[in-house]
Amino acid sequence: MPVIREIRDFALTNQAGATMAKADLLGRPWAVNLIFTRCPGPCAQLSGVMRTVQNRMPKESQARLLSLTSDPEFDTPTVLGRYAAKVGADAAGWQFATGSRDAIRRLATEDLMLVLQDKAEAQRESAEDLFLHSTMIILVDAKGRVRNLVEGLEPGAADEVVRVLGELERER
Repeated sequence: MPVIREIRDFALTNQAGATMAKADLLGRPWAVNLIFTRCPGPCAQLSGVMRTVQNRMPKESQARLLSLTSDPEFDTPTVLGRYAAKVGADAAGWQFATGSRDAIRRLATEDLMLVLQDKAEAQRESAEDLFLHSTMIILVDAKGRVRNLVEGLEPGAADEVVRVLGELERER
């Protein structure tokens, strides 16, 4: 797999209130997606795909999952913790992260190349329809480099993410 882009350092906070940085990604591959907890659209489905990935990974795997919120003002660590429990996330291998709006947008759009845009009020279908965002799952290698991406809403997405994470793990 080609190296697509290197992720720069960042500082976020996970659902347990702990600080996360790029250094926390290093040494193992990661699958990263973008969600928000009050999403009326595809976020629940994307989280279901990530749960399937979590459940299908071999027990000996060191690969991890990371869900970034596009709604950091609302999605505090406490809110993310409740959401993680609701979607069946194992905190040992699946982190949910929030942070400053600027830090989230820089990581999501510049480093991970995901789409993230606020929706104008006139374009919203409901009060919670706040963002237009990618449904891609980004695969990051043990050196913190973007290596692949999978459309999270496509049939077979979970299987493909598991396959790519396994391949990235074997590179170590």
